[in-house]
Amino acid sequence: MIRRVFTRPTLYWALAAAFWIRVIVLTVLTPRRPDAEGMWEGGRAYLNEPSHMYDAAAAYLDRLHIIAPPGGLDAFVSPPPVAVLAVPIALLPKDIGIQVWTAIDAAALLVGLLFLYRVLASRHPVARPVFWLVAGYFPPLFADVSAGQRGGVLLVCAMASIWLERRSPAISGAVAGIASAFKYFPAAMVIGPRPEHRVRYAVVLGVVAIVVTAVTFIPLGLGGALFYYQHVLLPSLGSHNPDCAYDSVRTLFMRYIGGEQFAVPGGTGYVLVTSPLHLSALALGLSYTSALVFAAAAAWAARRSGWNPAYGMSLGFALGALIPNEVWPYQWLPLLPVALLLVVRAVERRRYVTIGLLALCMLGFYRQPCDLFFPNLWTVAAIGVFALAVWENRLFRTDAT
Repeated sequence: MIRRVFTRPTLYWALAAAFWIRVIVLTVLTPRRPDAEGMWEGGRAYLNEPSHMYDAAAAYLDRLHIIAPPGGLDAFVSPPPVAVLAVPIALLPKDIGIQVWTAIDAAALLVGLLFLYRVLASRHPVARPVFWLVAGYFPPLFADVSAGQRGGVLLVCAMASIWLERRSPAISGAVAGIASAFKYFPAAMVIGPRPEHRVRYAVVLGVVAIVVTAVTFIPLGLGGALFYYQHVLLPSLGSHNPDCAYDSVRTLFMRYIGGEQFAVPGGTGYVLVTSPLHLSALALGLSYTSALVFAAAAAWAARRSGWNPAYGMSLGFALGALIPNEVWPYQWLPLLPVALLLVVRAVERRRYVTIGLLALCMLGFYRQPCDLFFPNLWTVAAIGVFALAVWENRLFRTDAT
């Protein structure tokens, strides 16, 4: 009787609907969207005074050596293509533009998931609702939409690139190139295309990313472009923020082995704590080594799968969550496609141990990092999802996507 209940698709469709209703309701009730505010400010500055649009961010970085809290122009450290993306909403009043951008990002996210759903083309009656159940549950998805971020735009470009890879590797690469102009990490998807498509894909991706970036830098002038790279981009890459919301692999090592301070809940607010270990050189070495290991593991697994493009390109996309120095909760969203691929194939092949391990890793995202005395639980859970996806590469060997 219990087995019959848990094999009914209706149960999973109902759970999926509940989680998606939760995302919609909580997003609507969110009182402020700081990242969307920052997008609006960036778009408005690009329209009005592009040569000085990064002055505030550079001054903040120079003064405190960390990226400013989101919401103002002093936190806008994204490259000009992102500002161009925000130009349409910058033409609207701020309050309206913020809500319009949130709707655009949410719609892009849903379209991206539909692309992946079509690529998977599962006919399993339970796997199909489980796809939407996992997507609706995944907390970084809600974090992206509620904050008014741009993860949906990146996701739709990445998933469209996967969907187009078989039909036209050049167009597929162009779409990935556009995504790479907004954020550099989608370029790692180059590890995944079929060998006979990879060169065309990589060349077009690189050309499009460079052209889009160069064209959007024109209003800044040569001096503005140099100013951005020297005083904003490079200093922002060295930002080491103790905020518990930052939850990257680097912070996992630097906080617990290297002795970096970080915030945890305490009393009515947060307190800064420090690990008794202060092996900063070892921690830094481990953080760099881990990045190399993740990249090598993604390439190895893609090859072991027989160069399944959906799987390999999703692994490359997932590196955008595991490699950066600082990762906000919404920045774990690139891990979602490979998690969805894994859960669908595991359900189809009845890999119950894999499903159980993946569910355990997903539970690690249940509470927000700043609600935990071990904020990097999200990091451990993300590494677990990625490692499980790499290990189960054979699940994707016979796919013809």
